Amino acid sequence: MDQKGVTLIELVVVFIIMAIGAGLLVPNIGAWLPNYRLRSATRDIVSTMRIAQMRAVSNGIQFRVNFNLEEVGAANSFILQRNSGGVWTNDGAVQTLPAGITMDVDQLPAGRALFNPNSTSTAGSATLRNTKGAQKKISITSATGRVRVE
Repeated sequence: MDQKGVTLIELVVVFIIMAIGAGLLVPNIGAWLPNYRLRSATRDIVSTMRIAQMRAVSNGIQFRVNFNLEEVGAANSFILQRNSGGVWTNDGAVQTLPAGITMDVDQLPAGRALFNPNSTSTAGSATLRNTKGAQKKISITSATGRVRVE
């Protein structure tokens, strides 16, 4: 007889091997998560800044990314805003950083990154840190409005 298939013992052995592998991976995921959150938050802020710069140039008005706690209303949050005749209006929802990520915007004037229609901007930087002490610095060059991560 030519019977094909697996026995119950073979299935149990495979499940035991998978359980051991999963048990070894779980602690590593916990150590990896803070760094993932830091990269994700940095990417979100840089993306919002680049959107502000592109919209300022294409619409011919000032845009800014506002990190100012008093104006945004929540700690570790930011929002994209546009200048509508001297009044700053929100251009989207408030974005909050992931848990365990803190932000220092002391190097940005008044906690804001301003982008002008001629592609210039305010100079400054923002530093993000995770619970493990790792950090990423986002810098803005005033003459060109270039946003980069260090």
